[in-house]
Amino acid sequence: MSIILSGQVGETPVQWTTATRPASPNTGQMGYNTTIGIYESWNGSAWSTTGQWPTITQTIYTSSSGTYTVPTGVKWLRVRMVGGGGGGSGGGSSGGAGGTGGTTTFGSSFLTCVGGSGGAEDAGSGGAGGTATGGDINITGQAGFGNITFGATNNAQAGVPGGSSMLGLGGQGNNNSSGGAGVGYGSGGAAANWTTGHFPIPGGAGGYLEKLISSPSATYAYAVGAAGTAGTAGTGGSAGGAGTSGIIIIEEHYNW
Repeated sequence: MSIILSGQVGETPVQWTTATRPASPNTGQMGYNTTIGIYESWNGSAWSTTGQWPTITQTIYTSSSGTYTVPTGVKWLRVRMVGGGGGGSGGGSSGGAGGTGGTTTFGSSFLTCVGGSGGAEDAGSGGAGGTATGGDINITGQAGFGNITFGATNNAQAGVPGGSSMLGLGGQGNNNSSGGAGVGYGSGGAAANWTTGHFPIPGGAGGYLEKLISSPSATYAYAVGAAGTAGTAGTGGSAGGAGTSGIIIIEEHYNW
């Protein structure tokens, strides 16, 4: 990498991210860290910053698992997260159950948002919403709409909507077709349309929490809850709707 000098636009120094800093820097070596938005230099034993820290940066995870490293200079974190939404069940004879949404965690068991339950045909009530623990605010996800009254006359009715999360809208039911998938993050899938004598059930939403971490650790293990799968269609019926995945939103604050 090189330095660009121009009498018209000034000097553009070398740039790097926190992950791609020079492995063997020289004392006094300086560059612009694009991860934290500030100039820094190597003082012989550590990176030191020059100038004013940004107010807030943000890291978002929408899938998978790994290790989150707190950026240099961060004083406190605000974490918001939701578990995966459950899938709606399929309709018809022997329609498949929706899958349960995965659990979202931050710092292993430090913060936990359980995924919403999947809907099971003829269960009578919608899939339960997931719980949340560890946050300053903990909200249980909305259950899939349910409390179905059984009977043999409900033929080709629209599917029942899935539960909505704090960060997503539950899937909508459709007439004579498959249930709609959830929208956003942590929402439940709708049930397939009803057929005579069979009552598909929607999925519940994942739990949600918010947490302010005033003294962050250097790293945190994280895992994002997967979406609950859609229930398969039974004989003469349609498939349910899938839930949505969880999410972790981390705000990184550099000033008090």
